[in-house]
Amino acid sequence: MTEDHRKKENISEIIEEMRNQLVILVQEKGISHSEVLALSQRLDEYIVQYQITANKKSGK
Repeated sequence: MTEDHRKKENISEIIEEMRNQLVILVQEKGISHSEVLALSQRLDEYIVQYQITANKKSGK
């Protein structure tokens, strides 16, 4: 397994966990709560990292 593949898998796991946390947080606090927005922004950063890693592998 290549380092990029491991990194992609790790980021994927983090993204999935953060998505689950985000769903719960939205249900508890509402969509516009500051904690929801902060978590959403952090999740966006991980998604971008995942896309960068995926694009490296495909040569884009």
